[in-house]
Amino acid sequence: MKAKDIRNSFLEFFAARGHRVVPSSTLVPRDDPTLLFTNAGMNQFKGVFLGLEHRDYQRAVSVQKCMRVSGKHNDLEEVGKDARHHTFFEMLGNWSFGDYYKRESILWGWEFLTREMGLDAGRLWVSVYKDDDESYAIWKDEVGVPAERIVRLGDIARGDEENFWSMADTGPCGPCTEIHFDQGEAMKCDHPDGCAVGVCDCDRWLELWNHVFMEFDRQGDGTLEPLPMKSVDTGLGFERLVAVMQGKQSNYETDLFTHLIERMAELCGRKPAGEDRISMQVIADHARACTFTVADGAIPANEGRGYVVRRILRRAARHGHLLGMDDPFLFEIAAVVIAEMGEAYPELIERRDRILETIRQEEERFGRTLAAGLQVYGEIKAAMAAEGRKVLSGAEAFKLHDTYGFPVDLTAVVAGEDGFDVDREGFRVCMEQQRVRSRKENVFMEGIGPWRAVAGDFDPANFRSLFTGYDQLECDARAVAVRTGGKDADGRPLVHLLCDRTPLYPESGGQVADAGAVTLSGTGRELPVLGVVKAEEGPVCVVAGDADEMLAELQADPQVRLTVDAEHRAGVMRHHTATHLLHAALRAVLGAHVEQAGSVVEPGRLRFDFRHDKPVTADQLAKVEKMVNAEVLANRSVIRHDEVPLDEAKERGAMALFGEKYGDVVRMIEIHGGNVPAGGEDPTAGPVFSLELCGGTHCRRTGDIGPLRITAEQSVAAGVRRIEAVAGPGALALCDQDRETVRRIAAGLRHDGPPLEEQTAALLAERDALRKELAALQQQLAKGSLASALDEPREVAGLKVVAARVDAEDRGALLQLGDHVRDKLADAGVVVLAATPGGKPTLLVTVTADLVEAGRLHAGNLVKELAARVGGRGGGKPGTAQAGLPDEAALDKALAEVEAVLSGS
Repeated sequence: MKAKDIRNSFLEFFAARGHRVVPSSTLVPRDDPTLLFTNAGMNQFKGVFLGLEHRDYQRAVSVQKCMRVSGKHNDLEEVGKDARHHTFFEMLGNWSFGDYYKRESILWGWEFLTREMGLDAGRLWVSVYKDDDESYAIWKDEVGVPAERIVRLGDIARGDEENFWSMADTGPCGPCTEIHFDQGEAMKCDHPDGCAVGVCDCDRWLELWNHVFMEFDRQGDGTLEPLPMKSVDTGLGFERLVAVMQGKQSNYETDLFTHLIERMAELCGRKPAGEDRISMQVIADHARACTFTVADGAIPANEGRGYVVRRILRRAARHGHLLGMDDPFLFEIAAVVIAEMGEAYPELIERRDRILETIRQEEERFGRTLAAGLQVYGEIKAAMAAEGRKVLSGAEAFKLHDTYGFPVDLTAVVAGEDGFDVDREGFRVCMEQQRVRSRKENVFMEGIGPWRAVAGDFDPANFRSLFTGYDQLECDARAVAVRTGGKDADGRPLVHLLCDRTPLYPESGGQVADAGAVTLSGTGRELPVLGVVKAEEGPVCVVAGDADEMLAELQADPQVRLTVDAEHRAGVMRHHTATHLLHAALRAVLGAHVEQAGSVVEPGRLRFDFRHDKPVTADQLAKVEKMVNAEVLANRSVIRHDEVPLDEAKERGAMALFGEKYGDVVRMIEIHGGNVPAGGEDPTAGPVFSLELCGGTHCRRTGDIGPLRITAEQSVAAGVRRIEAVAGPGALALCDQDRETVRRIAAGLRHDGPPLEEQTAALLAERDALRKELAALQQQLAKGSLASALDEPREVAGLKVVAARVDAEDRGALLQLGDHVRDKLADAGVVVLAATPGGKPTLLVTVTADLVEAGRLHAGNLVKELAARVGGRGGGKPGTAQAGLPDEAALDKALAEVEAVLSGS
């Protein structure tokens, strides 16, 4: 049976039993900061299990895209070395939210495997938690599994959580039962306690399906309280099931991977065997991971998810180099992934061009990185050999990582080929030091304590604060709970305040939090709001103070007055609505492929990241800016749709942030284009200019934005551009600055002369001509200063040597001087020139062609040795090379070493 047929059979089996087929959520979690990537099928239902959200169905089935490459599930180092480890994988799952429980879950699981898939029931073993007599009885008495093939495992009282699953240290948990497939005696191991389920981890006993029965809520002290709703969460490893169904002992031998490996073998001209096979398996796995992560919006970068993607891609590229691939190739394997899996995941086909171009560009970038990094590694290797070291230090590994983009695992591979180890702990320390230096700490969410009720019982899992800020800037509210919130940057203690309602918008979706104040009704004390954070219970105000004192004060009178800073909110709304207009204008000018990739909306500026694979030209930026300002001048209504069914919004073509998780009911912002019709405005007249799903705060009319000025455009990642802009007062201030700049420039020019731009162009042309003339004179003087050295060059080891200090305005002038002297020497000549072009102490070495051709001398090695003797660094080609020196005094020291180096002393 083909993999795609197995996937479809699973969905159809449970759909026929009343389950809603739910699409896979994105690999990039939008609402769970604890996850870099979605790593389990239940991630998208986490809020349901916690009681924070509700669905209109109680049974669900899905095939979930998953990634496990960091933290607890870091499988990256093992990928390709064995039959099972992957970065990207698919997880088949079915769920019950307070509906069916153990009996149905177990019976359906057995039915699917033995009847639908046709697996031999005699080769299936099961494990249950030691006290789960109910599951044991179902397996033994109803399914008919012999008692000797049912294994009781785990004992949480003794810290053994085998067959007992927990979402976290606290929260929903419960016993689980696992179904294992016996791959036969040929696969057994020699474990000292025997080869058996629960004893060893060998490949004979292949865990296929885990059925988790969530019935407890683990408290902070470890006690287990019954949950009001019992649920089922199952996970069936798709790649493992396919391998069993296709009679393969390695996942890489199934049709999920074979076409990828065959294409790689075709590209590199090698057979998939031995070490080459391992490299091809790594590439096949990583091509899948890169294809899906890029499709879901994780672009290669230097931090966060982007760094993980970059690390995976570069590890694949490194294995390509081991297979003799010097040119980009991974994008071609990604094309096969799209062709194979596009039917199941249509987003791959929709984003095909962007996926392949992003991967290809990153491969090309890594090719340049690899060359530069290997050169630096060569210098480190030479230093290690000279010092007799066998361990590359953490600082050296960090330098390769930080400056040249070498992942530490790649450094370990390269170093290992030369018989060296890498100090990974030292590297970790360097990385942590860098994080401490550069971290922008979210102090509002550090060191938070548990909620403490102001009055009566308070259940955070079943509470949700009402946000009223779309329609009002202040309201009376009742304080519900407080908790400690760590300390601010000045060391002041912070308090989190949760109220039954609030007009204060939390930091969310790129929009900064509101500013404002909390006034305590009992005492009249007014507390500035330092921040508003998004919590599961709703928006939470952060104020300075002592939690105990505030709790006592609120228990005396829980009524408070919450007020939003109107000016701050107006600035934020202005820039948020402007991002919607900007997004629409970019799509109109650059094309419909443009998608939002991130944003920052503040009172005084906006930053908008979008997917586009080339720089935006000045003309295009001008068109975008003009289009946005035309919509501002039209002063159209910004139409707010607060509760729209998600399907209806999609049918209308509303733009959604790809990968964002939306509920069944969404909020939509609509703006129509064109001028206000004569005789009064019909908000829906004219074509739709912008239609987006958005929960943020917005202006009521586009005219409230004021003028918009684009201030910058740049690249931030492969295939992602960034625009920065200001609107309203900020744009007017820029106009004032520009006018003042022009006035000052005009004051220095002729009032009765040609237009200002012509006078300015003439002055610049005159300056450039004078610079060229000056450079020519300086070159002549420099050549003249070398005349005597050329007439009588020094003889060192049979070589004609010219070593001197010279004046050179820039590196180009220095190179010209070096070429001049070398050509005058004609043969057997070595030129060493020291100068400070652009104020940077520089050493230039160039040698005549006969020495290079004979292999007698290498300019790169010579300059490297000279620089090393005076604390500098350098290298280059056999004929010409340069080095940077620490200071000007080192120039003369380096020149003094020339004779010693050439004579070998």
